[in-house]
Amino acid sequence: MAMKKYFIITVFAGLLTMSACDVLDVQPTQSIPAQEAIKDRTGLERALIGSYDALQSAGYYGREFLVVPDLITDNLAWTGTTAGYNQIDNNSILSDNGIIESIWASIYTAINRVNYVIDAIPNLTDLTPDQRRHYNAEAHFLRALHHFNLVQSFGAVPIRTKPVRANESDLNVPRNPVNDVYNQVFADLVIARQANASGNSSARATQGAAMALSARVFLTYYGVTNNSAHLDSAAFYANKVINDFGYQLEPVFANLFAGTPNKENIFFVDFIAQDRNRLAEYFFTRTLSGRKEFSPTPGLISAYGQNDTIRLKATLAIASDGPYGRKYSDIANGSDKVPVIRLAEMHLIMAETIARKGGDAALVRNHVNIVRARAQVAPITTADPAALLLAIENERRLEFALEGHRWYDLVRTNRVQAIIPGLPECYKLFPIPLSEIQANEAINTADQNPCY
Repeated sequence: MAMKKYFIITVFAGLLTMSACDVLDVQPTQSIPAQEAIKDRTGLERALIGSYDALQSAGYYGREFLVVPDLITDNLAWTGTTAGYNQIDNNSILSDNGIIESIWASIYTAINRVNYVIDAIPNLTDLTPDQRRHYNAEAHFLRALHHFNLVQSFGAVPIRTKPVRANESDLNVPRNPVNDVYNQVFADLVIARQANASGNSSARATQGAAMALSARVFLTYYGVTNNSAHLDSAAFYANKVINDFGYQLEPVFANLFAGTPNKENIFFVDFIAQDRNRLAEYFFTRTLSGRKEFSPTPGLISAYGQNDTIRLKATLAIASDGPYGRKYSDIANGSDKVPVIRLAEMHLIMAETIARKGGDAALVRNHVNIVRARAQVAPITTADPAALLLAIENERRLEFALEGHRWYDLVRTNRVQAIIPGLPECYKLFPIPLSEIQANEAINTADQNPCY
């Protein structure tokens, strides 16, 4: 037992000192104990920047959390040399898969950083009431995002709402039931929605971002509960985002990934050359100096059809040695900004909630066709409820390819087996990493997800 606890402390010490640079040219606080670093607003700002930087990890929005949801489905195929990706592509993931482990570890590192911030805010005396409210809201937005990403990936997971310090006894936390995790996410979102309102695209959380995340979480939770009240909540928040914050669809789809300002990105992860991601390197083919670890499938390429050329050209391209993803194209510096929530998603959430409640087909079509019009493709015309839901699913696939949505969309709509025939139901969740089972005394092999 002592050896196991020593291993946990070592792991967390390593996670807390993982390097990441800041998006606002402020020195981030990552490895200094919170009680020393966060003594005033300056220390709080630095620690919060460090919390945003945690999103940049290669195991998170720096690569794996975007890649895995497409690689495990019908959007990407493994074409490289990393065996962990091969397991994911073949739906044969083992509990010691390093890529899945990096997602788990990166998200818990991010949670721990933001918990230091949340823990410190009540003790600071140089904050105005408005500053205290907004900083607290930003931090709770991040923690809500992290726990949500965990629960939709792994199911029941440990909820962590306090900083993990090596000299404390809170290292061992059991898996909490799925409903409890969602309740924690909802509680954090209540606070997050008190953030300052802003219609500008931002790498910092705003009230608009908190409402947009609320819409996504409620729609996903509907897939767990089948409670139509959650559809109503998803529609409420998506409608608020569409109408109240000044967001606009970017007229030129490719501009969303050009690194230029736009009013569609509700929340994105910022990268610069000093804290680069390696997305382009992993997507680009070898003739383009990339690794070609994964490639767009023929099915994804053909799904765009002959007329959806605007989105196709902005998403995929073909080099002499095969097709590749190109939404992230800065192979030299890795400074591509990674969208987490876009306005287009809010329109498609509105469409889906109306369709699932048997609402007006014209309203469903209107929200879908707003997104399609930007891509200059013909509007959908069906009024059949089942056909409308399939049209929304297809629209999400084409609009958000390579942005980390596909797997989670199929899981929450119970459509995994339709797209990947024969895949057992229990593979809808990723395995709890073997390293966590070995390190966390409150989780045993018997607690592992089925199938693993």
